[in-house]
Amino acid sequence: MRTLIFGAVLLALATVGFSTFISAAVSAARDAKAATFSERFAPALKSANSS
Repeated sequence: MRTLIFGAVLLALATVGFSTFISAAVSAARDAKAATFSERFAPALKSANSS
């Protein structure tokens, strides 16, 4: 009986932790600004023009 209770508590904690991790990841992805083409490729374009 003690093992069953311990397992249930452990499962509940894992579920809460996993849902917190997922919601934090979704929130961070929502707040992130997508880089424009020039921001993403500026270092490569500068080195290509320098050569």
